Amino acid sequence: MVLELKRYKYLFFFCFLCALNFSVFAQDQVRGVVIDSDTKETLPFVNIGIVNKGVGTVSNFDGKFYLEIDKANFSNNDILQFSSVGYKTVQFKISEVNFNNTRFQKIVMQPEAMQLNEAIVTAKYLKSKKDDVVGFSYPSKNKYGYWKGDGSLGAELVTRISVDKKKHYLKDFHFYVNENYSDSVLVRINVYKGGTIYPEDKLLKKNVTKMIGKSSGKVTVDLKPYNLIVDEDFSIGLELLKVYGKRVGLVLAADYRPSTSYRRYVSQGQWKTFRGDAMTFYVNTSTLSDGDISQISDYSRNKTLQNSFKTPIINTNPIKTHRSITGFVFNNGKPVENATVQITASLKQTQTDAYGRYTIMAQIGDVISFDYLGFEKVERTVLETIHNINVTMNVMVEELAGVTVTERARLKKTEAEMFSEYLTNDEFAKTAYGTLDKKTIGHAITIVDGKSLNLSAPNILAALDGKIAGVRIGNVTNGNTYFGCTFTKVAVFIRGGKGSINNIRPAIFEIDGVIYEDVPYFLDLNVIERIAVIPGLAGVGRYGQVAAGGVIAISTKHANYATKNNRNSDQAQIRNNIYEQDAISKEQANKNLPSYLQALFASNSFEAAKKVYEENEKLYSSSASFFLDAYIYFTTNWEQEKFNNDIISNHQSLFENNINEMKALAYAYQREGEFEKANKLYTSVFVKRPNYAQSYRDMANSYVEVNEVQKAANLYSRYTKLLNDSFLVADTIGLHPIITTEFNHFLQHKTDYTISSEDLKEMAAMREGTDTRLLFEWNDDEAEFDLQFVNPENRYFVSNTSLNNQNEYFGKQENSSSKEFFLESDIQGEWIININYKGNKSGLPTYLKVTAFSGYGTDNEESTIRIYRLSLKNVNQNLFYLPTLGVDKLN
Repeated sequence: MVLELKRYKYLFFFCFLCALNFSVFAQDQVRGVVIDSDTKETLPFVNIGIVNKGVGTVSNFDGKFYLEIDKANFSNNDILQFSSVGYKTVQFKISEVNFNNTRFQKIVMQPEAMQLNEAIVTAKYLKSKKDDVVGFSYPSKNKYGYWKGDGSLGAELVTRISVDKKKHYLKDFHFYVNENYSDSVLVRINVYKGGTIYPEDKLLKKNVTKMIGKSSGKVTVDLKPYNLIVDEDFSIGLELLKVYGKRVGLVLAADYRPSTSYRRYVSQGQWKTFRGDAMTFYVNTSTLSDGDISQISDYSRNKTLQNSFKTPIINTNPIKTHRSITGFVFNNGKPVENATVQITASLKQTQTDAYGRYTIMAQIGDVISFDYLGFEKVERTVLETIHNINVTMNVMVEELAGVTVTERARLKKTEAEMFSEYLTNDEFAKTAYGTLDKKTIGHAITIVDGKSLNLSAPNILAALDGKIAGVRIGNVTNGNTYFGCTFTKVAVFIRGGKGSINNIRPAIFEIDGVIYEDVPYFLDLNVIERIAVIPGLAGVGRYGQVAAGGVIAISTKHANYATKNNRNSDQAQIRNNIYEQDAISKEQANKNLPSYLQALFASNSFEAAKKVYEENEKLYSSSASFFLDAYIYFTTNWEQEKFNNDIISNHQSLFENNINEMKALAYAYQREGEFEKANKLYTSVFVKRPNYAQSYRDMANSYVEVNEVQKAANLYSRYTKLLNDSFLVADTIGLHPIITTEFNHFLQHKTDYTISSEDLKEMAAMREGTDTRLLFEWNDDEAEFDLQFVNPENRYFVSNTSLNNQNEYFGKQENSSSKEFFLESDIQGEWIININYKGNKSGLPTYLKVTAFSGYGTDNEESTIRIYRLSLKNVNQNLFYLPTLGVDKLN
C-alpha cells in the first residue's frame, strides 16, 4: 500500500510499498482456518499478523489464511495475533506456532460478550434535519494516495475528521477513486474514536465492506444502518481485504487541506502518523438533539447479546432498506459469465458480466439465488451487515443408484476408446476438439439424440425450440444503424432468463468441426446424429472467447466414421482444414532479428563471432536478452566452454531479479544438460513465486533432472494438497494435465512405487497412439501465440495460449506457461509445426522451449530440446518439422 502526495511540482511519499516489508525469501508457512467457537462457522476477514512487525494478512471468504514468514527475523516472544470485530483477540508467541503444517490449523475465536445500550436514531425526526458535511471533500489534483504492488492484505489508509461537541449522526461515507489498475478490490470501512494517539477503538462494530470496480469517480457507502453517533473527533478509512487481479493499483484522491492521517502497511502492523495530510474522505451527517435518539437498553432484560459476523443481530421487524449488493460468481477459480442472479421473492434479476461480476438491489432478509445451466443452484440471504456476496458454483452431479465406486475407479476413457464407442454410447459427443464423455468431461454438457428433434420443423431453430432445457431463441442487435433503421438477427441463447439481451452473448454452432457464428439454416435436420450443448464457461476453454455464449456442437451421420484399428483420427482430420503453405520459413523470419544476431549467424568462425559479440557487448550492456541470445548462439555453434560461461557469469546481475530472464536462462541450461545450474534458477523463481502452480511444476521437474527424487515427490504432494485446500486452482486446459502426465511418469520411472498390473494396462492404453509428446514452455506467462499443427495429409488444427488470461481476476492466480500435445495419428510421415506470435506486455522477446519426446513413457524414450526466440508478431512462421515417430528433425 502506498499513499502518494503531490504538492505543486514536488512529490512526497505518505507510505511505502508494503510488499517490501514482506520478505520474498520467507520459508516458513502458517496456514489455518478461523472459526466461531459457538456456531462453528468460519470467520472471514479476520486480521492476522505478527504485531507491529509488518507481516500479516486477513482470512478469506471461507475463513482460511496463509502466512509466510522468515522465523530468523523474529524472536520467540513476538506475537502472532488474530483479531476481529465482536470477538476476543487470540495471541500466540512465535515459539508456540506450528509452522509448515500441511493441514489447516483451526483457530477458535470466542464472541465477545457485550452489554449493549444501543442508540437508535428516530427516522421521522431526520426529515427536518439539515445535513452537514464533515471531513475533506475536495479531490485535489496535486495529492493522491494509492495501494500498489502486491498489496498486503489488512493494510489501511485512515484520516482524522474534526467535529464540534454536538451529536452527529453519520449517514454516508464518500471517497474518490481516480483509477483502479486491478479488476476490482474489496475494502472494509473502519471508523475509529479520535481521542487516541493512533486509531485503536473501533466505533463501527460490524464488518462493512465495499467492492470497488474499474469505474472512477465518487464512491458512497451507506452508514445509516449502523447508527453511528459521534460528538468528538473520529477517524475513518479503508482497509484492503481482497484483490481481484494479479496486483493492486487503486488510486484515491487526497485533499489539499491539512489534517492528520495514519497508515499501516499490513494487518496487525504498526501505525504511522502523517500530520498535515488528508485523504478525500468525508461524511454526510445530521446534527441531532436528545429527542432524535432513543435508547434500547439490554439491562432491563438482564441478557447478554453477542455480536458475531456470521450471526448478526437482526431486529424482528427490520426496516426494509434497499441496498446495492455486489460480488463475483466463480467456478473452479474461473469467473462465470451470464449466471442468473435473482431475488427469489420477485422477478428482479440480472446476469454476471464477462468477469463474473454482478450488481443487484436487495433488501435485508431477501434471498438471492445464483443459477447457471448445469451447475448446482446457490442461495444466499442478505443480512444486515452484508453488502458483498461472492459465491462458488459447483457442477451438478447426478447420484446413480446401485453403483459401487471402487478405490481404483477409472476416471477417463482414452480418446481412441470414446471415438470407437461413439455410435453405441449416447453419453459421448464429438467436437472439433475431440470426443467428450458426459461423465468425465469435468463440466456440464447436455447431449440430445437427433431422432428426438422435431424433424418436421422448417429449420434447426424450430427443431431446437423447447427440446433442450436452458436454451431459448431470441433476437440480437447487430449494433449498426443504416438509414435510421437498426437491424436484428435471430440467435440461440444458452441459460435462459429474462435479463437484457445486451447482457447475453449468443451461442455459436459447430457442425462436424466447422464453426458458424450465425444460425445454420441450411442444415438438413434428417442428417443430425447428435447435438451437444456446451455452456459458455466450458466453451471458452476450447474455442476461445467466440464461444463465451456457449456452443451447440452438431455431429451429422455423414461424419460418423471409425478409423482402422478403432483408433482416433487426429484433430486435423476432424476439422478438415487444408494447410495453404502460408507460413514463412525460418530464413525469412530471421531477416527480422536484431542486427547483432544476423551478424552472429553470418559468422563462419568462432573468432568472427567473438568479434561481433565484443563489438556489441558495451552497446547492449544493460540488456539481459542480448547476453541470453549470445549464450544460446555460442553454446549451439561453438564449443568454447569458458568463453560461453563467461557470457553469463560476467553479467549475472542482469538476471538475478528478473523472473522471465531467469526462466529463459534455465531453458538454455537444460538444453545444455547443465541441470544443477537450471535448478538454482528455478529455486530462485520458486522463492519469488511460491503460490504459483507453474513454480511447483518447474521445481519438481528440475529436481527430477538433478536426481533429487524425494524433493520432487514432496513438491508433487504439496501441490496436490494446495489444490485440495483451494490455495491453488487447477488449470485444466494447460498446466494441470502436464503435471498429471509428469507425475505418472515420475511414479513409473523414478520411484520404488509398485505399480499394479491394472495401472500398467491403463497407462498402456493411454499411451496407445501417443508415441510422440510435444511439450511447449515459455518464459513470459503473458505471451500469446497460436500453434498450428499440420499433419502428413496437409490438414491442420490450431491451439492458442490466450485462454491463460481467464485467470487474471484472482489475487493468487497466474497465467500458465506450459502446454503439451500428443500426436495421435495412423498417418505416417512428416508433421509441420508453425507459430503465430501475438506478443507480450513487456515488449521484450519471448523464449520458447520445445521438448519433443519419442516413445514417451517407454524404456526407449528419447527427447530433444530446442529454444526459439519469438519477436516477429502476427506472422505465421515455421518452427520445425517432425516425423510422427521420432524427434530427429526437430530444428
